[in-house]
Amino acid sequence: MTAPWMVLGLGRMGSAFVALARTHAVPVVGYASRGAPPERLREESVVWLLAVSDRAITDVCKSIAPALRPGDVVLHLAGARGVEVLDPARAAGASVGALHPLAAIATRTPAGSLAGAAFLVEGDPGAVQVARDIAALAGGRLVVAAGVDRARYHAGAALVASGAVAIAQGAAWLLADAVDPTPSEGDLRAATASLLVSVARNIEQVGPDAALASPLLRDDTETVARHLAVMAGDPTVRALYRAVLARVLVPLERGGQVRPETIAAAKALAEDPSGTH
Repeated sequence: MTAPWMVLGLGRMGSAFVALARTHAVPVVGYASRGAPPERLREESVVWLLAVSDRAITDVCKSIAPALRPGDVVLHLAGARGVEVLDPARAAGASVGALHPLAAIATRTPAGSLAGAAFLVEGDPGAVQVARDIAALAGGRLVVAAGVDRARYHAGAALVASGAVAIAQGAAWLLADAVDPTPSEGDLRAATASLLVSVARNIEQVGPDAALASPLLRDDTETVARHLAVMAGDPTVRALYRAVLARVLVPLERGGQVRPETIAAAKALAEDPSGTH
C-alpha cells in the first residue's frame, strides 16, 4: 500500500492503526479528532481513517469533505455504524467503507497491537480493497459484507470483548482465594490470560462448540455443583457461571454428547439461583 494514511482520532484504536502503519513503513499522520480539519498530505490518493466516537463520525466526515478528492478512501472504524454516516465523503467523490477491527485494544501508550486481527468491512469497492490491504498488513483475516445488522453484529463482538473480561475478573477472584499463599497480581494475570489464549486457539482451530472443556463432557455434574457452592461470596460471578452453563448446554443437548440425565441435572443447576440442586 503506497497511499498515505491520515488517522483522525488518537485514542486507543487510532494509535493502534498509527503503529501498524509505522511498522510497515506506510506514510501516516495522526490527528486529534478535535481542532482544525487536517490538510491533505498530498494531491494523490489518501486513505482517511476515522477513529472517533460513533456520534462524532458524521461531523468529522463533514469537516474533511472539502479536502477530499476522487480516489480518496474514507473508512470509519465503528462496529455499530454503517456506511451511511459517511455520505458527506461519498458526495465529495471518495470511496467509503465501515471497517471494524475485531480486536480489543486496551492501551494507547504503548499502542495496542492489531497483529493477527480479523476485520469486517462493508462499503464501496475501493474501500474494500484498502481494507484488504490493511488486513494483510496486520496478518489477519478480512470478512467482506454486503450488508450488516449492526445491532446484532456489535452485540456479538461486545459479548466476546466484555464477556471475556468479566469471566477473567471472576476467575481471578476465585483463583486468588484458592491458592495459599495468594498469587501475585502478575501470576493471576498470567494464569487467566493463559486460559483465554488457549481457548481462543481452540476456537480458531475447531470452532466454539468443539472447543468446550467442561466436567459435563465426563457426565460430572457434582463438580459443577461444587463450583456454584464456592461462588456464594459473589452472586454476580455465580450468575455469570450459571449463564455460561445454560449456554454451553445448548450444543451439548443438540449433539447428544452427554447423557440425558446429565443435561437434566445441569439444567437444574443453571436455573437454580441457590445452586443447591
